[in-house]
Amino acid sequence: MSNPTHQDAILMLQLMQLHSMAGLSEAMNWIWSDQFILDYSDFVKKYPIGSEENIKVSKICGHFETIGTLWKHNLINEELLFDWLAVSMVWDRVKGYALGVRQVSGEPRLYENFEAMAKAAAV
Repeated sequence: MSNPTHQDAILMLQLMQLHSMAGLSEAMNWIWSDQFILDYSDFVKKYPIGSEENIKVSKICGHFETIGTLWKHNLINEELLFDWLAVSMVWDRVKGYALGVRQVSGEPRLYENFEAMAKAAAV
């Protein structure tokens, strides 16, 4: 991939603004706490759909899915993206939730770009 451009930097900053406006900093802090439950079944027992905690994780997955979609279509510089975000670390933390939601919903494509991006970042 080519070197990051000024346009890539602008997109990165815009994504950070969305991150901030959506309250994702609080959600990110929460997923690293002892209160976050890795197993989906146990998670939804304690934090059912519609709960504040469930919404936090859903926001994180949605945000990273959006970024993953941009990455998949080469609309953001991969080197800049992987230097900026710890994609694999976040995926590893929330994958139980993401895969559980995917299974329960019956939609195999749910969060697929987030997952693919995390696998690519881990290489």
